[in-house]
Amino acid sequence: MKKTPGGGFTIVELLIVIVVIGILASIAIVAYNGVQARAQQSKIKSDVKQIQKAIMAARTQTGTTLYGITNNDATAWFCTQKTSGTNLATLPKTDNCWVVYTSTLDQISAASGMNIRNLLDPWGRPYFIDENEDENNGGSCTKDLIGAYKTPFVYDDWSPDNSVQLSNVKAGC
Repeated sequence: MKKTPGGGFTIVELLIVIVVIGILASIAIVAYNGVQARAQQSKIKSDVKQIQKAIMAARTQTGTTLYGITNNDATAWFCTQKTSGTNLATLPKTDNCWVVYTSTLDQISAASGMNIRNLLDPWGRPYFIDENEDENNGGSCTKDLIGAYKTPFVYDDWSPDNSVQLSNVKAGC
């Protein structure tokens, strides 16, 4: 590189360095966002599997359906009834969305012997739990569902990519 008479760099050399640094920074930001998104998806999948295992253990221990364990046919309903765009993470813990979710996890934990209390998605929101089996006094043949809400939260908008339908649908359905 050709030095200027004062021993510094030319404006062109400085601009080239700035452009290279900018390109490297943008690549690093994109890579970081990809890692963060994969980590969030990994946490969701791990948590959903943990909830699923606890529910299966609770069913085995009690000999009943998820509805029979929680005495609720739609834990998620209390969250999905919020206005579109509501951030569930910012709701007070006294809101029915949180009260019912916390109670459901407590009941599953107690019945299964596995501690799944305090499981939240990566954004600090409850997971989507819908106890469908045995709702309407046994008239439903729909499977229970566990999943994560999409970001941002929209009415009854859970992500099928992160959801698990549980088995044990009653015979004859």
